[in-house]
Parts: sequence; structure tokens; C-alpha cells
Amino acid sequence: MLSKIERTAKLSGLEVIKVNPAFTSVIGALKYAPQFGIDKDIAGTYVIGRRALGFKEEIPENYLKLLSDREYLEYAIYTYTEKEEELKEQLKKETNQYKRNAINSELKQVQKAKGLLLEKLKSLQDEPSFCEAVNGRNPKRGETKKVSQSAWQVLRVAFVLPLLGKFFVRDFSDMAKTDKQVSSLRGWGDVPMRDFFEQPLKLLL
Repeated sequence: MLSKIERTAKLSGLEVIKVNPAFTSVIGALKYAPQFGIDKDIAGTYVIGRRALGFKEEIPENYLKLLSDREYLEYAIYTYTEKEEELKEQLKKETNQYKRNAINSELKQVQKAKGLLLEKLKSLQDEPSFCEAVNGRNPKRGETKKVSQSAWQVLRVAFVLPLLGKFFVRDFSDMAKTDKQVSSLRGWGDVPMRDFFEQPLKLLL
């Protein structure tokens, strides 16, 4: 497939730029699908195009607040623990092997997601306080830490089950339109989900 694309592009005088596709679907689903009302697949190709042009995908400010709030992470871990116990009970009662395999598969994914959140919470507990950076100076206003691509995966598991109420989410395009409240962030009060996405959108303009 790729070789055919390269041959066709060469005949048409077009350049083919290869990029690492890692996390493009996750980034597209969380960052661009709700902002532009597009499905995650189109949003993922948007990320690939931006990556080919040399753009880097920073996590928007509101998402960073979500990942740096210890109380919220503890709440998120609790929701995964509840889901884990629910699936274990289902597994005990289910006799159909096909259904048992499906439950067991979901259980493993929930446990993996919970593990990512536990690691994130531990990293926050090990970090210096906000008032003093690692090198002893206070962070500049508006300064953000560099984030790895894996942080997007942590963000996804921190977001889907605790805030959307389900582990498997296929379509993120309508999230910005919902009236669901984001109330777990310290000092935010009850924030409609659509307002939660306003700041990330502004950061792109």
C-alpha cells in the first residue's frame, strides 16, 4: 500500500513525508474531534498532517489541569477500581466461555488503565511543590512542562470512564455539545463540558 502511494506520488511530482503514527488517534480524538465536531478517524489524519508539517501537539491547558489535580486522579482511580470489581463479579457468574473471554479482555484493559493513573498519581506525589521548580526558580507565567506522547494515553484513561461514564468511547465529536458537568477539578465549580473545551480551542487559534 505504502509503496503504491509512493509510486503514485512520484509520478505526480508530489512529496511523501513519513511520520510516526503513534498516538495520533488518541490525540485526534481528545483534542480535535470535540473542538471541530469531526470523528476520531478524521481527527487522527489531521494530527498526522500537522506532524508531517513539523507541528508538535501540546496538551491544552484544561487537560493539564485535569492531569495535575491529585483529588481528581484519586477519584478517577476509584472509578476504575469500581469497574474492576464489577467485571470480576461478572466473570465469576458468567458461564459462557465466549462472554468470559470478552469480560476478561475488558478487565485487563481496565486494570492497565488504573495502573497508568496510579503511576501518574505517584509521579505527582514525587514532584516538587508548584512554588519551587526543580532548578529552584519559580515557573514563569504561562510556562508548561514538556509532555511525552504517552501522557495523551494517561489523559484518555483519566477522561473517558470518570467523566463520560464508559470505558469504550468511539465518538468524541459531540463532547463539546453536552451539558454534562466537569465538577471534580479543584476551584472550578460545576463546569459544562462544552465550556471545558473552549480554552483548548482558543489555544489553537
